[in-house]
Amino acid sequence: DITDEKGRSIPCKAQFNVLGDTPKVNLGPTDRARGCVDQYFSETGKFRVSLPPGKYEVIVTHGAEYQHTRDEVDLTPGSTWTKTAVLKRVVETPGWVSTDYHNHSTPSGDNTCGTDDRLINLAAEQIEFAPTTEHNRLYDWLPHIERLGLSPYLKTVSGMELTGSGAHFNSFPFTPDPTKQDGGAPVWKKDPRLDAITLRDWQTIEADRWVHVNHPDMIENFIDRDKDGRADGGFAYFGGLIDGLETQNYSASDILSVAPYKISAARTGPGRVVVPIREFIWLQLLNQGLAPKAIAVSDAHHVHGNGVGGWRTYVKSSTDDPAKIDWREMTRNSKAGRMILSTGPYLEVSTGSGIIAGGSYRVSGELELKVRVQCNDWIDIDRVQVLVNGRQAPEYNYTREKNPEMFDTGTVKFDRTLKLSLAQDSHLIVVAVGEKNNLKTGFGSSGQAELQPIAYNNPIFINVDGGGFQPNGDTLGFDLPVSGLTVDDLKGKLGL
Repeated sequence: DITDEKGRSIPCKAQFNVLGDTPKVNLGPTDRARGCVDQYFSETGKFRVSLPPGKYEVIVTHGAEYQHTRDEVDLTPGSTWTKTAVLKRVVETPGWVSTDYHNHSTPSGDNTCGTDDRLINLAAEQIEFAPTTEHNRLYDWLPHIERLGLSPYLKTVSGMELTGSGAHFNSFPFTPDPTKQDGGAPVWKKDPRLDAITLRDWQTIEADRWVHVNHPDMIENFIDRDKDGRADGGFAYFGGLIDGLETQNYSASDILSVAPYKISAARTGPGRVVVPIREFIWLQLLNQGLAPKAIAVSDAHHVHGNGVGGWRTYVKSSTDDPAKIDWREMTRNSKAGRMILSTGPYLEVSTGSGIIAGGSYRVSGELELKVRVQCNDWIDIDRVQVLVNGRQAPEYNYTREKNPEMFDTGTVKFDRTLKLSLAQDSHLIVVAVGEKNNLKTGFGSSGQAELQPIAYNNPIFINVDGGGFQPNGDTLGFDLPVSGLTVDDLKGKLGL
C-alpha cells in the first residue's frame, strides 16, 4: 500500500531480489508490467504479489525524483507480509517536466509489450509526458491512460515513428483516422529529407509539429552520405529539416569520450568492429554550426530490460501538473533547446543573468555559470565537467575527490556559481556524472542498472566579441569520421 505525501495511491515499481540461497524468482515475461522477471509495476500503490517462500530484498520506487523504501523479508509458507509506505518527493523540479519522446507497445508490430503495460511502466518510472510513437501507424494512448486512471500522472499526444531501412523519425502531433490503413500514417522513403518534409506537413501544416531523427547514423546523415569513405557533407540541408536528434537512446553515455569512435565486439559473429560515438560526433558538428537539439529517450520495447526510466529529457514547462501539460508548449521549448538529458540526476544550469539551456548571451570578460544538481536517495554524482566548445577544459573539471568542499551528501549534491573566462565565442554544456556509481538500486536486475547517473544540458551559446555567435569549426582533434574505418585504421589513429 504505497502513497505519496498527499495520501494518493501512486504508480510504482517493486523489486523482489532474492537473498541467500533463495532461488531466483520469475513473475512473468519481460514485456509485462504486472510481473516481469523479479519486478512488478503497478498503476496504483495497492497491489498484491504471490512469491515462493524465501528471503527477499524488497525495493519500492517511483522514479528518479522520489525516495525509495527497502526491506528484507523472510517469507514462510502461507504467510503474508504487508508494506505500507509513503514515498516522499525529495527532488524539486519546478518549471520542468520529465519526458520520453520514443516508446513502443504491441501496435508497433515488433514487440509484444501491451499498451497498458507500457503506460504503467512510464507512470511507475515517473515520466510525465510521452507522445504516442508506435511504428508506422498513427495511434493514441489517451483512452488507455484514462481507463487505467493514469491521467493525473501521464500526458500523451498522438504521433508516430516512421521507419524503414535507413533513418527513422519520431513526430507529433497527428490525428489517427481509423478508416485508413495504419491510421492514416505516411510511408517511409529512403532519402531522410523527404521523410522530414513529409512529416512536417502531413495532414495539415502545423508550425509547432515536432520532428526528430532516431538513433541517427551520424556519419551517413551528416558527413558521408554514400559511405565511400570520403566526407561529402551527408544529406545536404538535412539538419535544417529536423528539430532534434537522439544523442541518447537507452544505452550508456559517451558524452565525455575523447574520440569519435571506439572498438567493440561485433554484434554478429566473431571479431571486433569500429563503432562511431554519436555524442562526440554531435559535439564536432555543433562546432560546424549544426542546429538540431539533443534529446534522450528509452526507445522501449519491453518493460524489464529495454524498459523506460533509464534516460529521460527534462523540458521547460509552465506547469508541473502532468494533467495540464500542453504538447505545443513542449515542442516550442524543445525546438528552443530548453532541455536537460538525464538518467536520474536533476541538473540546473544558467548564466548569472538567467540564460538557460538553448539560450544565447553576450558577455565580455568573466562569465558566471550557476550549476545545481539534485539526486534522490539512490542516485549520486561525483564529477561536474564544463564542456567549452565540446572540449573538456581541465580548469572547469570538478570532482568529489579533488574538490570535496564543492560537493554535498544530501539531496543537493552540487550548488555552485562557477567563474569562466572565455577567449572566443563558446557553446557551454555542463555534464554532471556519478563515475563511481550506477542505477542498480533503482533498476535491480534490469539493464538500466548498469548506467551511470549522468545529466547534461543542451548548449548555452555565449557571444564574446559582440558580432553574433560564430561556431569555431573545431573537430576536437579528429577529422569528421567517415565510413569504412577498420580496427587497424583506428589503432593507427589512436596510436595503439
